[in-house]
Amino acid sequence: MKQIFWYYFFCILTDVAGFILRTVLVFLHGSKGKIVPSADNPLLLKSATQLAQEIRNGELKSEDVVQAYIDRIKEVEPYIHATAEKCFEDALEKAKGVDSLVSSGQYTKQQLADEKPFLGVPISIKALLLVKGVRSTAGYEPYSHLIAPEDAQAVDLMKNAGAIVITTTNVPEMALNIDTANRLYGATKTHMILTDQAVAVLVEKVL
Repeated sequence: MKQIFWYYFFCILTDVAGFILRTVLVFLHGSKGKIVPSADNPLLLKSATQLAQEIRNGELKSEDVVQAYIDRIKEVEPYIHATAEKCFEDALEKAKGVDSLVSSGQYTKQQLADEKPFLGVPISIKALLLVKGVRSTAGYEPYSHLIAPEDAQAVDLMKNAGAIVITTTNVPEMALNIDTANRLYGATKTHMILTDQAVAVLVEKVL
């Protein structure tokens, strides 16, 4: 029992120290950081409902939408380090299935709108929720080997609505901190201004 207490005490202590240090360093050095590239692909600027409508109407391919989001993740991940477990290949296969379903004419547009309002739309899920077949860690290193046997209820609802999971995203360890950082995936940085490389290295050493 004492070992568990001291483990969490040390975790909280280092997290608080890391948060304070990052705040100070961002204040001192943030202006020297890099700005995340702007989103140029128009698909990334459409709302989820608009994407779903255009996919149902055959105006857009779900595969193209999913690929656009995958490309964007790959573009910004080196800057913000926000993803946890990526499901890119599986997502693309599911998107192809959506496109086949739409083109088959098996369902009317209204049926698809009523039964699967987010058909073909890519989504991300916080690593705190179970996604079937994906590592379920909650950002906690001892859970790194756990594979979710089923979907969390919220995830299941979104999948049944036609949404496609493309990645899980980083979280504070066990959701016990205000700072999105853990020993499994590292620290997620702000999307606006990032500290320079030297500051980032120093922060990682503290964590």
